[in-house]
Amino acid sequence: MRSLLITGASGFLGGYACRLLSPYWQIWGTHNTQPVTLPTGDSIALDLTHEPSIDAVWQRVKPDAVIHTAALSKASQCQQFPDRSYRVNVLGAVHLANRCARHAVPLIFTSTDLVFNGTTPPYDEAALPAPLNTYGRHKALAETQILAAYPEATVCRLPLLFGPQTPTATCFLQNFLATITAGQPLTLFTDEIRTPAAVTDVVQGLRLALEQNLTGLLHLGGPQRLSRYEFGLLMADSFGLPTAALTPCRQSAIALVTPRPPDVSLNSQKAFALGYAPQNMETALRAIADASHLTSAFEACCC
Repeated sequence: MRSLLITGASGFLGGYACRLLSPYWQIWGTHNTQPVTLPTGDSIALDLTHEPSIDAVWQRVKPDAVIHTAALSKASQCQQFPDRSYRVNVLGAVHLANRCARHAVPLIFTSTDLVFNGTTPPYDEAALPAPLNTYGRHKALAETQILAAYPEATVCRLPLLFGPQTPTATCFLQNFLATITAGQPLTLFTDEIRTPAAVTDVVQGLRLALEQNLTGLLHLGGPQRLSRYEFGLLMADSFGLPTAALTPCRQSAIALVTPRPPDVSLNSQKAFALGYAPQNMETALRAIADASHLTSAFEACCC
């Protein structure tokens, strides 16, 4: 089988990519501080801020393709530690891209909808980035430098992702459920709009981009535009939880330490035309809820 290097195997997206793509590729995954067991063995340590570490992983794997998901991805951390964000999200990504270019190895770089300022949605691939926060700026800078160094690379801009937790990573869904289950109030913005997508669907979009030898920019958003509050109502309904604790609020009424764009809805028609088919939110959330209920029932009767 062809070898596929997936960076960030201990992360949410990277973990799913390693598992779901293992039937089609020999997977090599990397981690920074948290090792993870993969279907094909243990992950490899990688420090994106250290070029010799990147070179050592490359020499060991000699990949036939690369999906680069590893990043300092929490916008608040990037805002607080911009130097580290730049070293990881820009310099490390570009060094890996240079390696791929030198050996003509297909590269998929996962970027974000936060490269946009949220004032003129929905955004297709021709829209010009205008990020508001450090994370978005560094991802936009990495996009530009990667495609300049390696025009055959693919930059996949991703939306808000959700799904069941992995052994080493969670997403906002788990925090939401824990807060509501504990009976704690939760304030959600009505004027912050995204096009969320199930992580399993996005991984299939990445596979499509890789196996169709796509190059340049590709948006892999979900099929629906939803505010944080609307999405919260859907999550609560899908899991049979009360909505009384959910309080609507306007983002524009709060002074945020990390600026967040109001509406970064992605226009993903290009990907849809190629076969990318993300589920609608209700279907995806109910499938996750049903699976979690079955797991809870199984654990209860085995205790």
